[in-house]
Amino acid sequence: MESTAAGQPHLVRISEAPIVRESRLAALDSFITPVDRFFVRNHFADVPEVDINDWRLRVDGEVSVPLELDFERIMAMNSRESVVTLECAGNSRSHMRPPAEGISFSHGAVSAAKWRGVPLLAILDAAGVKDGAVEVAFHGSDVGEEEEEGEVFEDLPYVRSLPLNAALSPDNLLAYEMNGAPLTPDHGFPLRLVAPRWYGMASVKWLKRIQVLDRPYDGFFQNRRYVFINEGPEKDIARREPVTTIKVKSNITTPRHGEIIPPGPIVIRGFAWSGNGEVTRVEVSDDAGETWGDAELKGEADVNCWRRWEFPWTAKEPGHFIFMSRATDSTGARQERESPWNFRGYANNAIQSLAVETPGSRAGA
Repeated sequence: MESTAAGQPHLVRISEAPIVRESRLAALDSFITPVDRFFVRNHFADVPEVDINDWRLRVDGEVSVPLELDFERIMAMNSRESVVTLECAGNSRSHMRPPAEGISFSHGAVSAAKWRGVPLLAILDAAGVKDGAVEVAFHGSDVGEEEEEGEVFEDLPYVRSLPLNAALSPDNLLAYEMNGAPLTPDHGFPLRLVAPRWYGMASVKWLKRIQVLDRPYDGFFQNRRYVFINEGPEKDIARREPVTTIKVKSNITTPRHGEIIPPGPIVIRGFAWSGNGEVTRVEVSDDAGETWGDAELKGEADVNCWRRWEFPWTAKEPGHFIFMSRATDSTGARQERESPWNFRGYANNAIQSLAVETPGSRAGA
């Protein structure tokens, strides 16, 4: 199957090998992100070509009944549909200061879709997780090459694990549909994990194996990528903390950065989300954070999905304005001006800002 990422005007091309695209913020104008506007993060140059007739999902390791399921059998199982927001761990990396290592995402590596699939818990229950299991590893069909500190890792599979308690969450889905249609190749056809509340690296695409483990998984994408590396004054690169759940964050989708806004009232819009609690508050500033006002939260709070917010605004006078938004979740966590710097720029949830202009601010106007 060919990639579907090419020729999509609502996505910004970040990389060709691997294919990486982020959504244009102005295109994130609906609660459910259309597939052609949903960000794409592949890890290797080649998108797996999967023959659905030959494909099987293996479930093995520390289980009582190893399973091998074809697609027809999975489709026959009881399914569930849920809206989940996924955010790449590297989202907003290009705004880290000083610059961080990795794919240079701006703020558009976040999207929400309506996923349909089989609850992961149903599969694990059918297999029978043994006592002593501690983690569940998810093996994708994608294989490629990575380089670190001059060492080249060839034929490297993409594998990530979740702690057992996280894997047993009833919200995890083995998804085969996205917004009512089969998964596209770039989004993991024929089956992918959707792990709500975790950064996107946990939602393994092109899933082919689920392996229950009696010890922590020790793979490249578990301990060399998606970890916070201590690079402070007392540098210790051996100290690596895993990237896990999504930090509270918000974005502004309307207006656009640099937009000239005509006289009269407008509505500033955006989304807010968190993997650790429901979004309870969003504040907006038009003066670079000197003063803040409360936005109106729309819809129901859902820890698995973002929440739309709106803020009516009218310019007091012609000029330039710097808008900011900051979100707070039910744990009390709030976005701040800066996010702790780390070598690969993961989990940057610093406050986003954008500048707009109202007529009459130019010289001679």
